[in-house]
Amino acid sequence: METSYSGKPYFFVPMVDRADRRRALNRQNLLSADTFVGKLNVTIECMTPLHFGSGQLMFEESTRRFTQALLREDGRISLPGSSFKGMLRSIFEAVSESCVLNAPRSLPLKVEGLSACTSSSGLCPSCSIFGRLSYKGKLTFSSFYTDAKSVIMSLPKLEQPFRTYPRPLIGERNPFTGNERLYYGNFREVRGIDVAKMSKADFFEKKRLEPRSGGSFYGRKFYKHSNNWDELSKKSGKGLYECLQKGTVLTGKIAYQGLTKNELGALLFALGLGWENPIFHKLGYAKPAFMGSIKLTATPKSMPRYEISPMTIVDAKKIAAQYYKEHKHSIEDAVCVLAKEWSEIGDSLWPCPDGKYGY
Repeated sequence: METSYSGKPYFFVPMVDRADRRRALNRQNLLSADTFVGKLNVTIECMTPLHFGSGQLMFEESTRRFTQALLREDGRISLPGSSFKGMLRSIFEAVSESCVLNAPRSLPLKVEGLSACTSSSGLCPSCSIFGRLSYKGKLTFSSFYTDAKSVIMSLPKLEQPFRTYPRPLIGERNPFTGNERLYYGNFREVRGIDVAKMSKADFFEKKRLEPRSGGSFYGRKFYKHSNNWDELSKKSGKGLYECLQKGTVLTGKIAYQGLTKNELGALLFALGLGWENPIFHKLGYAKPAFMGSIKLTATPKSMPRYEISPMTIVDAKKIAAQYYKEHKHSIEDAVCVLAKEWSEIGDSLWPCPDGKYGY
């Protein structure tokens, strides 16, 4: 069966041309009149069920089966701050002039101008505020808690695709395997998408004829939202998972210190402030099965000890909107794609050939 990009539950966000490492580094422990210190109260509202694993199993009496349990702290369901940080960093990188931190070294994919930061003397916006090896960032994340009741759900078994998927049949000599074309961009134009629509045979022939041109990323990969998670999980479920139900709210905090106005604006924009229409984020397990769609709300928390005039939610929205206005020339393509895909919980559904869903 030929695999195509069309119908997949993910999309690619175009990357900026070059990481901005020109600004002088401002360390988190150096405060000045030009930097910001404060806290944000953040709420996470589940728009579809959410699972974040603890790595532990619990025995469910109603099903008489072992279930993948949610993480708890002192008996309360708790989303680790590190998990939220990773989610937020991925969207922050997409809407800022940041490097590609984890580009696969084993694949001939070009990230010229976007290679990972290597020196603390010149960091991109993401590495500057989230940190990197040998450099502490400027943000601190609390855990996110809820006292809501959980439910047990049957979720699809999600595995990493075989590198040569679909594998040739026994005895068949077929070199045209692998789905790398779904991740490469156009050989000539980084942001094209024609390669994904090619057959495998055409792709490998093009690659053979243009071996030096290599491939390029389409962009950063994100997952779509859909209200069809329930139907999908029913038909594809193989394992039991403890999940938070739609409508559950978790609360936590982000503390920041030593942020420039540009960095604060980028952070607020990544959290969803300053957009023309609200966006929904993705978090947790089974994102390809439309799980983990969330709505974020961030409000400034007053810190009189450090602030002469506390930032209000109106101020925060203005700072975020101003950030986008000042950087629109470089991040507009990324923001437009995210706004299109993440501004609503749609009705997308995986193709189901032969009555089986593929992930």
